[in-house]
Amino acid sequence: MEKINYQLAPEYAHLEEWLRRLPEFFAHEGERFFKNRNEIRVFETNGIEINVKEFKIPNWFNRFSYVYLRGSKAKRSYQYARRFGNLGVPTPTAIGFVDCTRYGLLAKSYYASVHLHFDYTLREVLTFPKGTKDKIFREWVRFTYEKMHQNGIFHLDYSQGNTLITVVGNEYRFSIVDLNRMEFGPVTFHKGLRNFCRLGLDKATQHLVAKEYAEITNRDVNEAIQYIDRYHQKFDKSHRRWEQQKAFWRGLFKFGRGGK
Repeated sequence: MEKINYQLAPEYAHLEEWLRRLPEFFAHEGERFFKNRNEIRVFETNGIEINVKEFKIPNWFNRFSYVYLRGSKAKRSYQYARRFGNLGVPTPTAIGFVDCTRYGLLAKSYYASVHLHFDYTLREVLTFPKGTKDKIFREWVRFTYEKMHQNGIFHLDYSQGNTLITVVGNEYRFSIVDLNRMEFGPVTFHKGLRNFCRLGLDKATQHLVAKEYAEITNRDVNEAIQYIDRYHQKFDKSHRRWEQQKAFWRGLFKFGRGGK
């Protein structure tokens, strides 16, 4: 038996019926915006463009824990987006979330926000001419320190695709997405540098990030470079080990099914 739990931002109370019915029409209405592990579709209703992320059905343990222990990814995305808004940290405006449970376990979950039209992400910036790329990265590092770290926000998945960039005149405006994994609390200098380790940057850009962060925080540039290099090496090593483990279990599962 399926049950639906949802929460809606008070300012979007007029969308309650739409949100409640979202699981019924998500798969065959709206326009697909992105699909990989998760799927994002964009809908228009009541004159509002709404971006909806449907999260991949989790493993059995998380189907239990996301209901009884720590909340689904959709629920956390909504709660953290509301918190970002209260702190003045740019992120697409949260509308609500929907959790669908079956026999007490999470089946599907959806996070809805106002759709943001943006120009590119950091992933595209890495291909830009050096002068433009460096300028954007310097401004983004300052944004990260002033908006995120000084507000006690540590994004646990601060990767290339999770910063949206909108160009307004000569200004770059940043907006943070994929909010379901966060830590809140003091962000020290070293912890702040560690926040940049998931970006997969070339060495020159990696050092530019370290130098900019050191200058903003009035710390030693050489120390910053040493630490960011160390954090990148540790992350790369653990990431490779994780990929090897996934490949092993995938192969074992395939073997268990007779190689099909």
